[in-house]
Amino acid sequence: MNRVQRRSWDRIASIGRFAAGVVVGASLSCALASAAQPSRHDGGFWSRLAGQDKTAYVAGYSDAMHTSLGKLDGLKVAAGVFRWKGANKILGQVRRELDMSGMPANDLVAYLDDVYSNPRYADFDVAMAIESAAMRGVDPKAPSSKVPAVASATPNTQR
Repeated sequence: MNRVQRRSWDRIASIGRFAAGVVVGASLSCALASAAQPSRHDGGFWSRLAGQDKTAYVAGYSDAMHTSLGKLDGLKVAAGVFRWKGANKILGQVRRELDMSGMPANDLVAYLDDVYSNPRYADFDVAMAIESAAMRGVDPKAPSSKVPAVASATPNTQR
């Protein structure tokens, strides 16, 4: 076997090893991806977190919302360029819902602890609970287990 044949044989062998590595890597990636369970961030997830982890989760969520607020400014510019009617109203509402600047992390953690202390809310997503707190305002002392009084179905005839 001469030098040229040996080089071409080495090149084919290295391409074969590379292709085998790609196939094995892709197979392992697919196997790991299919075996991974998506984690649910609900009441069970929240109750398993330690105190510092809860504060870190809320702080991370708050940072993400702050980043999203920055993206809204770009949408306002685009809305002006494309003359989107009603954009200011819609984007203003979204801004109010995403703004978590008035909620201290400790108060929000206490609010979420209170929400998830009621087993009825165990399946309620943490992100939805935080957004609900942002829309309603956080009052860590208001228990979530108390159901607001509902108006009676029968009319009040006494006046």
